[in-house]
Amino acid sequence: MTNTSNQTGLTSSGLAENNRLLETVKASVHFGAFIVTGLFASLIIATVRHNQELRQNLRYVLLCQHCVCVSGFNIMGAAVHGLRSLRWPISRITCWILFDLQVVMARGLMITLTLMSVTTCLSICMPLRYPILVQRFHRWVMLVACVLALLNPVVFTVLACVHSPWDHVIGLDTECSTALEATACIASALALLLLLVLLIIVSYMAIYLEGRRAGHFTRSNSKARRTILIHSLQISLHLLPSIIIISRHQETLPVALPVFVVFSFAQSLSPVVFGLRCKELHKEMLHFLGLFWGNCCGCGHIGSMDTISTGTITSAAETGASIETNTSTCMATATSSTIVTEFEGEKERSGFIELTV
Repeated sequence: MTNTSNQTGLTSSGLAENNRLLETVKASVHFGAFIVTGLFASLIIATVRHNQELRQNLRYVLLCQHCVCVSGFNIMGAAVHGLRSLRWPISRITCWILFDLQVVMARGLMITLTLMSVTTCLSICMPLRYPILVQRFHRWVMLVACVLALLNPVVFTVLACVHSPWDHVIGLDTECSTALEATACIASALALLLLLVLLIIVSYMAIYLEGRRAGHFTRSNSKARRTILIHSLQISLHLLPSIIIISRHQETLPVALPVFVVFSFAQSLSPVVFGLRCKELHKEMLHFLGLFWGNCCGCGHIGSMDTISTGTITSAAETGASIETNTSTCMATATSSTIVTEFEGEKERSGFIELTV
């Protein structure tokens, strides 16, 4: 009897240590992914905001929102799993809110991913009606997307607060638990995920069929098929671990760790796959970086001229003329770069439209 109890205690202690190690690894991976995705997201968002044409394109607006959701999901995951690994006593309602924010970001990135697929499908399959559809329904679609992202976590957290004693809700919790463990909550999350997957599959199938109808052996459609395969692989690597995590299926450490690494790796690739592989955005990003570094170097050059001129005996008129000359040169450079950007943008739009997402 005593040996059995000792073995049970050792087993429980080993499981606790494995869970703590897993939570530590999750927090570290999430934080590293946040740094990487945050850099890519900042670059993509700055490029889209800098270009008016991209800023008015719904697909790029959705891409920016997707990048924000990916970065937000990673930083919330780092906070939640960090608290679980450190076992800090923190208010239970605080843990519930932090986990709810992570779930909202996860649902947001899946919804934006689906909307990007659907909008691309509509722009390719119905190019004449696409602008009218976007103008009429995009605000309502965004409102529905926000409601879907918030509905499940908010409803079940409020129900948990109502059905639990207030002392339990505000009490300290070293496990950093969540209020989203009910069967109805998990079932509704899986139903939404499957619906989004179905929409993505239908969208890519429609894009592929339209490419075959337009011309099976064209170079543009060959690149489109390759893009569809890459996107499908990335989405599958994102979805399969998501189903395992949402279903709360308990795995051993050797199994849970690779699943989580694949899940995080797939999410970190989202800004790269859906952003940097886009030809138009990639070109504008290079122009934005050129203008950014050019302006920084130009401003640094002007600053050094001012410093040198204060230490030498020159006239105020010569100093003012020097600064004005440098400023005019910087403005001329920026203007010429802008003209080149607009010219290349017009040239790109006038060419053949590639079937890429």
